Amino acid sequence: MGIRSRIFLIVFLLLTVSISITYVVAERDLNNTFKLQIVNELEKQANLLLISVGNLNKFEDISEADKIADELGRASNSRVTFINNSGQVIGDSQLNIEQISSIDNHNNRSEVIDALTNGIGWSSRYSSTLNQDLLYFAIADNQENNPNIIRVAVPLNYLDAITDTLGLSIILLFAVVFIVSIIASGVAANFLYSNIQELADVTNDISKGVFKSDALKALPTQRVDEFGTVARSISQISDDLKNQIKIIAKQRDQFGLVLDDLGEGIIVTNKKGDVVFTNEQASIILKIDELESKNIKKLNIPALNYLFKRVKNKKRADIEFEIETGKKNTQWVLGSMNQSKTTGEFILVVHDITQLRQLNSMRRDFISNLSHELRTPVSVIRANSETLLDGALDNKKDAKIFAKAILHNSERLSLMVSDLIDLSRIEYGDLKLNIVSIDLDSFINSFIVSMKSLTKKKGIDILYKPAHKTKIKADVQALERILTNLIDNAFKYSPDESLIEISTKQDDNNVRVMVADNGVGISEIDKGHIFDRFYRAASARASHNKGSGLGLAIVKNLVNSLNGDVGVSSGIHKGSTFWFTLPSGK
Repeated sequence: MGIRSRIFLIVFLLLTVSISITYVVAERDLNNTFKLQIVNELEKQANLLLISVGNLNKFEDISEADKIADELGRASNSRVTFINNSGQVIGDSQLNIEQISSIDNHNNRSEVIDALTNGIGWSSRYSSTLNQDLLYFAIADNQENNPNIIRVAVPLNYLDAITDTLGLSIILLFAVVFIVSIIASGVAANFLYSNIQELADVTNDISKGVFKSDALKALPTQRVDEFGTVARSISQISDDLKNQIKIIAKQRDQFGLVLDDLGEGIIVTNKKGDVVFTNEQASIILKIDELESKNIKKLNIPALNYLFKRVKNKKRADIEFEIETGKKNTQWVLGSMNQSKTTGEFILVVHDITQLRQLNSMRRDFISNLSHELRTPVSVIRANSETLLDGALDNKKDAKIFAKAILHNSERLSLMVSDLIDLSRIEYGDLKLNIVSIDLDSFINSFIVSMKSLTKKKGIDILYKPAHKTKIKADVQALERILTNLIDNAFKYSPDESLIEISTKQDDNNVRVMVADNGVGISEIDKGHIFDRFYRAASARASHNKGSGLGLAIVKNLVNSLNGDVGVSSGIHKGSTFWFTLPSGK
């Protein structure tokens, strides 16, 4: 609600309350005044009636009394009632004889009681007989002992008319009050607005963090009234706030840069373990949303509870612990906690060391696998060489066999070393790729023709089913090596006289290439490691097919270098489908 509306409401309410009170008082006074005036007039009429009638005992019956009451009522234009000293109505100008006979006894009427006691009496009330409000005036007749009562009454309708006239005047006055309130609120609001607009603009800018020097200089700080005092206060607050914000912003930026560059999660708790500060990295590492306001003891991480208890005694503690990610993977975290000497708060630093552990594991596995793969050909070469040196050279037939074994294993070693060098070059980005637009249909058809000599050995056919519409972007030699490794892999583990199917389909901005065979398939356990270096599935190790276990690792790294994805779907004795995606081109 604006200033103008508030001023209008205040003025209008004050005037309305004043007029309402005035109306109530005026209405009461008018009613009392007019009632007294009517009573005086009725008293005059009653005295005239008393002179005219004298004594009610002179009437012989009710019909005679009612006839006189009717004549006097018409003459005085009022209701005239004759009541004997026992309270019975014996005549009424407004009622016939039958109605008079059934009317209630009037001894309990207040004006009758007063008239019997004091000679006169009056009252106003609602008449159930005539169904209207009447003002009654009663006077005792000339009977000295046990006087009778002559009563005259008039309706109060004209009092209501006077009140209605007063109400109409009040309504008109309310309209004037409404107009005056609008004018007064407009004048007052314009006056106040012109004085506080500059103050409001400056305070609004300050609330938004905008500090305009020109606006501050324009404040009426030289005035000696209340506006001048407020303007000086705003100017001083603005200067102080501006300096404080600069200091806080500088400290915040410095602190934020430090926390962001750390790449580690920071959690600060009070002595009860309630988290009072944390950065986003902590939530990411611990897999917990909204760490603030939570208690470190209730995070369901036992290692953090251990750290918290240990730090209370030793002031510092470290621990490595695991966090389940829900994807059958384990995340390793290094947590370090110490207690601040100044505030007594506990500071926890968490660091994700999963990659470090994986690298260590990969290094150990690589050395182990490489040693295992090199041991067999080196042992064969050494054994055959020793046999030749021990005299087998003299037997040309045996020497030829041993020499072939040495050559085969040396070629195997050479191929393994070559694959390792290529894999290292791909992983470290040393392999230069020439990305061009390739017609995949022509490329695969030519590739199938080049593989005829290999597939004829086992009577295996290669079928191509394209379902894409665009070309792809790839390196020709890299794509050839990917397909060669996948087809060679499918050829090794497919039965004789079977079918290898190459198919494609369009996936958004990529083309997916799938190579399906009818081999022994891959177990669920092996699927997660099939693209690792030197990894060979249990079925592959049990077969007579030889391999280094680097082919699929090379495929994965080449596809990733071409901005694609690679995967496999398979089941035991259901064959395997290796797939990879490449970006589509024009």
